[in-house]
Parts: sequence; structure tokens; C-alpha cells
Amino acid sequence: MDKPLWDAQRHNAYVRQRDAAIERRVDEREGTSVARDIDAIWADLPADERQVLEYLVLCRARACVGNCNDPLLVRLVEKGLLGWPPGVRPVLSDDLVTVFRMAPALWAAFDARRGDMFPPDRDQARLIEAAVKQFGERFTPIASIDVPDPKPSEA
Repeated sequence: MDKPLWDAQRHNAYVRQRDAAIERRVDEREGTSVARDIDAIWADLPADERQVLEYLVLCRARACVGNCNDPLLVRLVEKGLLGWPPGVRPVLSDDLVTVFRMAPALWAAFDARRGDMFPPDRDQARLIEAAVKQFGERFTPIASIDVPDPKPSEA
């Protein structure tokens, strides 16, 4: 007897796979699982990767402009700490410059831990200056106007 190409069991398996793929993509775009595990991830990051993220957070920049094949930025993308814009991948793009963006949930997690993970305000200007010297030729932080000030002024 011939087995049908499409039956209820195959349909259900397809729907489960599709839904799981959608959930993974949303999690990647929003940064939810990375944000949830940020304390453990932060502890395991090499110093240079931590310095990049610290530089962005201290500059209040949820994104930066850099070369697609910069190994430091690529490692941060691979770990889910930065993301590629839609349609951009480092294939045959040796000289392509693009925006690397921090996911919203990850930005919120860093912002919530600002006092614990990052140096006090009095040291920030010195650290930003050092980061500009270290990374200034590799990437440029860009502040996002849609990010609320973590310390809103009280009116």
C-alpha cells in the first residue's frame, strides 16, 4: 500500500520544526537567552571582547560601525553579543563596512547591571579615552536615539 507524501504526522512535525525555527530567530534577534545568561557569559569573555562591550555601553551606543571581517567583532557576533544587519554576512566581503547591533534584551541586561559590571562614573571618561585609542581605527560606536537614557532626568 502506498504511503501518502503528506499526512497529519508529517504536518505536525513540520509545524513543530517551523515554530522552533521562528522561536530561535526571535531569540537571536531580541537577545533573550544571551541576556538571561549574561553574568556567566561575561565571566568567560576574553578581555578584548569585554572591553569592546564596555566601550559601547559606556558610550551609550547600542551599535557600532566596523569592517565585516574584523575578527573581534565577528567573535562577538558568533557569541550572540552583537548582530549582523539583515542580509549581511562576512562572505566575500573583505572590505565591507556595516553596522553591528546589540540586541534589545542584551542592552537592557547591561543597562540593568551598569553599576555592577562597569566602572563608576568618575573612571568612565578615562576608560572611553583608552578605548578610543585601542579600537578607534577598528570600529566606531554609534548611539541609538531609540535607547532611553538609563538615568532619566527628573522633571
